[in-house]
Amino acid sequence: MLPTHLEFEGKRVALKYHRLLSGSGQAPPNSLTALREVVEGGAWALEFDVRLLGDGTWVLHHDPTLERETTGKGPLRFLDRAAYKSLRLRGSEEPPATLTEALDYLARAARPLKVQVDLKEEFLTQEEALGLLRALEPLRANPMVHLVVGSLADWNLRLLKRLDPSLAIGFDPALHLDAPGEAWSRVPVRVNAYGYLDDHPLGFRRHLPLVAYLQDRLEAILRSVPSFEELYLRKEFLAQALADGVDPVSWARNLFGKVWVDVWTLNLEEEKFYAYLKIVLDLGVDQITTDAPLRVKAAFGELKG
Repeated sequence: MLPTHLEFEGKRVALKYHRLLSGSGQAPPNSLTALREVVEGGAWALEFDVRLLGDGTWVLHHDPTLERETTGKGPLRFLDRAAYKSLRLRGSEEPPATLTEALDYLARAARPLKVQVDLKEEFLTQEEALGLLRALEPLRANPMVHLVVGSLADWNLRLLKRLDPSLAIGFDPALHLDAPGEAWSRVPVRVNAYGYLDDHPLGFRRHLPLVAYLQDRLEAILRSVPSFEELYLRKEFLAQALADGVDPVSWARNLFGKVWVDVWTLNLEEEKFYAYLKIVLDLGVDQITTDAPLRVKAAFGELKG
């Protein structure tokens, strides 16, 4: 059976199967094969990415382009459903999946699952948001499945909540406040006076003590999204904030009460894996996002031993 959690000092820390990956290496990410593997293997917390094709079809895809994940080339939005399904996932003969295919399978789940749909579209129109909500209806109708729509785009989350206040959402604040060091280019674009990726004017110069700056920015950013139930924190940001005297996990819980805190993405091949694992366990987070829950569970056993 696949692991569902780590037991640490009396607390269960859930393992989230990032992009539906277990760590077995048997299936491509965001694929129907991977989905079946993790569900039939007993996993509890699942996550997959969704984006739109040009004809309005929602698909399981991370990037705005095709090259990294499929045998295709160019922008994802240039394709319709038929053209997309004619491609193959990298390293396999499997066609990429549509959201409808994934939800048709998940809607039949007969045991408890928590499913995070990670919304990768940067800007949704109201029509697109309504289309996503309609697509999710079969899964939301299954009482065995708890569905959460997560995103970095707070504006998309506000739109979805205006259209459907009952929708469970999760927020990742990394587009507003993050630790420097990532290789890809995205917002925030500058390292500010406090040493954080943050384009807000408060960080242009050091007007406040570092702790006060961090607390103010966290509060302002988190209050921009209404009634989110999950908070996703990048491990590098969490470690830097802790070193600077602020615990974002406790800070968020003090502000909002019961919020499910997830830290991403912990993978065993990273140089500081064990240090990050100890940090998140000591903080009492609720969930760890990983591409290889099998390997993380094994490493945790070695750490305890």
